[in-house]
Amino acid sequence: MKNIANEDLVNEVRYRIGNLDVDSITTSGSLEQLIQDDSSVLFPQLFATERSDRACNNILAGRVVILNGSPYVLIAPAVLVDFISSPEDTNIKHQYGNLVRFIRSLAFFVAMFLPSIYVAITNFHQELLPTDLVFAISSMRKSIPFPVIYEILIMEISFELIREASLRVPSPIGSTIGIIGGLILGEAAVSANIVSPFLIIIVATTGICSYAIPDFSLNFTIRVFRFIYIILGYMAGFLGISFGLFAQLIILSNLQSFGVSYFSPYIPCGNKNTDASFYIKPIWKREKRSNFLNTKRPV
Repeated sequence: MKNIANEDLVNEVRYRIGNLDVDSITTSGSLEQLIQDDSSVLFPQLFATERSDRACNNILAGRVVILNGSPYVLIAPAVLVDFISSPEDTNIKHQYGNLVRFIRSLAFFVAMFLPSIYVAITNFHQELLPTDLVFAISSMRKSIPFPVIYEILIMEISFELIREASLRVPSPIGSTIGIIGGLILGEAAVSANIVSPFLIIIVATTGICSYAIPDFSLNFTIRVFRFIYIILGYMAGFLGISFGLFAQLIILSNLQSFGVSYFSPYIPCGNKNTDASFYIKPIWKREKRSNFLNTKRPV
């Protein structure tokens, strides 16, 4: 929108697209990789949507929407809050919207860290658990011949294989393969003393939480980092997980999307009464557009 969007942002988007030296671009994913700020960072730096209402809302907020013929459009700039938000959050009462955003944020951390925390506690920090729970886990693992890292990698890779298989088979039986495959594999693995029942609960909880993430690009990112944190937790316990999280926060703090900080509107501090903030305020209090967009019409 010419009377809303920042001209520098629009010119930057035009510059990046206009300077591409390629024969053709047929998908939004290819275009995203060519115009994003830092291709070495796994976190998505533009968010894609196929919903017209979300695209229109972002245009009215002062962002730039890029269409290239595919069903998905790219929206720039993007911040971390955008990837755990859903268009429905602002269409329902703000109390409900805040509740589901909190649940998604909890699912984000559980999907990324729960398996690694289990590995770290099992190997290094048993004193953090109640004594009865430690004895219960020990009795479950008494007949398991493998270290816990092998157990969790076997189950995580199996879960990823089931997820990919359910996407590749015809739709009518895709969900059936996911449910039956998970039940059969889990039950067979426990019966064969390959994995413990408690680990099945950990992997299942992690998988459920990963499905609660509304953005598929962030979902892929979480799946990759989950394995990284599992290795760090196995090598150094909570110290390794903390080191990985510290490095990740440093990278994300320096990351920008078309000149906008990835942690906006919180770092640096800006207007939090907009749709781009994590906490949703009542609609009659969302009077101002986001400061980090530097729009022509702030109100």
